Amino acid sequence: MKVKICGLTRVEDARFAVDAGADFLGIVMAESSKRRASHEQAKEILALKLVQPRYLVFGYDNADFISETYRSLAQTDTRLQIMADHPELARLLTLTSAQNILPSISAAEKVDADEITAWAEYPLVLFDSHRSNGGLAGGTGKTFNPANVAGIRRPYLLAGGLNPDNVGQIVTQVNPHGVDVASGTETSPGIKDTDMVRRFIENAKRAAQMLQVQQ
Repeated sequence: MKVKICGLTRVEDARFAVDAGADFLGIVMAESSKRRASHEQAKEILALKLVQPRYLVFGYDNADFISETYRSLAQTDTRLQIMADHPELARLLTLTSAQNILPSISAAEKVDADEITAWAEYPLVLFDSHRSNGGLAGGTGKTFNPANVAGIRRPYLLAGGLNPDNVGQIVTQVNPHGVDVASGTETSPGIKDTDMVRRFIENAKRAAQMLQVQQ
């Protein structure tokens, strides 16, 4: 079970998330997000000497903005999270290797396994509750019907409306490769609650361990 703590704006929150067992960190750079990090905040988190991969997260932002921001901030191991249905997706996919890209796919409706074959060379995809075609790009705090990703056998992260109290149940229902949270571990946008972060990670990983024992 992999856990991504997203929406980070403070170095101290990033360090705590890692100490609590986070596997991935996310820094939101999307212009429309209320938890958007500044360039300076992003640089500070990216400069931390950590083994955990860090993603710069974008929504349906202008492709020029995404390209310029990513290129100005990215270090050797910086990864990129983009919308799988972005209007200029082909251009954005050239910014870094497939190994470093996390496509965010809407699971607001039933996901057809055939629809994600295009992402076969990408190690992970993200299923979120956002609406496709220019809707809110995540961070809505709303869940989606777990049945919408039933039958998906490739590695993916599940996001959308997760929090410390519901993540265990959802992991048990869906058994994803990993989970991703932003608003469900905050005291305010971009500011993490350490107890919520700790409990979220513990509850997600405990539920996954219980599933393994049962299997």
